[in-house]
Amino acid sequence: MDTRRRSRLEVDIRQIVGETLSRNVSDARLRNVSITRVKLSRDGSHATLFYETAGTDAERQDAFEAMKSARGFLRSQLASRIRMRTVPVLSLVKDESGEKGDKILNIMRELSND
Repeated sequence: MDTRRRSRLEVDIRQIVGETLSRNVSDARLRNVSITRVKLSRDGSHATLFYETAGTDAERQDAFEAMKSARGFLRSQLASRIRMRTVPVLSLVKDESGEKGDKILNIMRELSND
């Protein structure tokens, strides 16, 4: 699969999964989950979903468990809405870049105040 097609599919997968989470999933633990990025393997057989969620550590853990249980449903939604030979297997990675960015900004603010 060429790079352009893979990039387009990553955007499409991110959009479909995001819409599915916001509209079609009734699990309350997934309310604050957002898909930040998708990385598709070269052959398109595997997609890594990077997600972030707000809340306490317990709520984040609950959201991770809910995401794990929703993978099959999300994959079936992808199968019905995207044109690919095989629907990729989904894996989950918690995206901590937002949290790290907030920490860096706070440190910079503290340094500028000194």
